[in-house]
Amino acid sequence: MRRVLITGARRGIGAAVAVGLAAEDTELLLHHLAAPDEIAEVAGRCRAAGARVEVLEADLSDPAEVVALGERAGPVDILVNNAARASDVRLDGLSLHEWQATFAVNVTAPMLLAQACARGMRERGWGRIVNVTSATVRLGGPSGPSYVSSKAALVGLTRSLARTLGPDGIAVNAVSPGAIKTESEAELAVTRGQTDVDIDAMTLAAQALPRRLVPDDLVAAVRFLVSDGSGAMTGQVIEVGAGLVYR
Repeated sequence: MRRVLITGARRGIGAAVAVGLAAEDTELLLHHLAAPDEIAEVAGRCRAAGARVEVLEADLSDPAEVVALGERAGPVDILVNNAARASDVRLDGLSLHEWQATFAVNVTAPMLLAQACARGMRERGWGRIVNVTSATVRLGGPSGPSYVSSKAALVGLTRSLARTLGPDGIAVNAVSPGAIKTESEAELAVTRGQTDVDIDAMTLAAQALPRRLVPDDLVAAVRFLVSDGSGAMTGQVIEVGAGLVYR
């Protein structure tokens, strides 16, 4: 049985990945922050699929809490760094606090968790780390510079860790979602004064495949990357974006 830590598991991509891995003979450690009802619903679905489940709460913007989370999780075979701070603040209004807060969650927390989880993976000679980055790294907008830059840094971290941990049997890869229809996307749309119809129309116009993607579309890629079948891959970024090209 593999122990899997998934950050940001209360909804969206994290919840979909948790449920998708629940039937894979796993013990799931589901991270959330101040969302007991949402994480309880996800945990229930995972248990119904056959997984053992433990719920862990931590504020990933606080390095001390991230370190404590790694300690509470204990030995982990698979780490999915999914949690992210979505920042839509443009350059003219971008404060140093916003920049640092975004990097704390999107880069520093994944690094600290990889550091903690890699110890046990090294001892067992096997491990998988999957970082969730973003198509904005390759395409630029539409998010703010702190978000895009932090996700680019996460790609760099992925490739550095792949080189560092590969000799110990640990593969480190990333998935890069395109425009996924999530609660976070809807919340950002409100701040921009956009409707669901606006977002759907713009997204479909920018994609090669004419359908909106949902969190479940990421699950197959993650399941592959955490499997034995991906053992020949490390330092790679798999794009799941329906051929998205921002315009």
